[in-house]
Parts: sequence; C-alpha cells; structure tokens
Amino acid sequence: MMAGIADDIVAVLSPVIGKGLAISAVEMQCRKLGMQPEDLSREDIEEFSTHFKKIMQIFAGEQIADEIVMKIRAIPKE
Repeated sequence: MMAGIADDIVAVLSPVIGKGLAISAVEMQCRKLGMQPEDLSREDIEEFSTHFKKIMQIFAGEQIADEIVMKIRAIPKE
C-alpha cells in the first residue's frame, strides 16, 4: 500500500473526490512519473502536483484544482 507523502496526498484529496478515487489517482500519477507511490518523496511534490493539477482541472475546475495543488504543496517535510 502507500506510505508517507502518498498517504498525505490521499488525505488531501479524499474530502474532494473520495478515498478510493484519491488512492487510484495517486497511484496513476505516480506510474506516469515512473515510480511507486511508496517511493514518492517531498522532492517529487512539485512535479507530481504540476501534472496532477491538469487532471484535476478537467474533473473539478481550475479553482478547486488550484486549492488542491496548494494543499499538496503545503504538506510538511518529514
């Protein structure tokens, strides 16, 4: 399963799109970046959120996508 930053991102997304979809979205985005969710690190957040924002804009609109990206980028360093 996921760990660390990936879990934090799922926690940010779950209230907006539901936990199941949030997990799937994080897994899919990590695959597109060539990594496993458990390998996602704080250093990957910028790239992850930039790509993820494009997807969220389609499903949720630009304002919600911007809010989600800000929350993802605000995840504290471990």
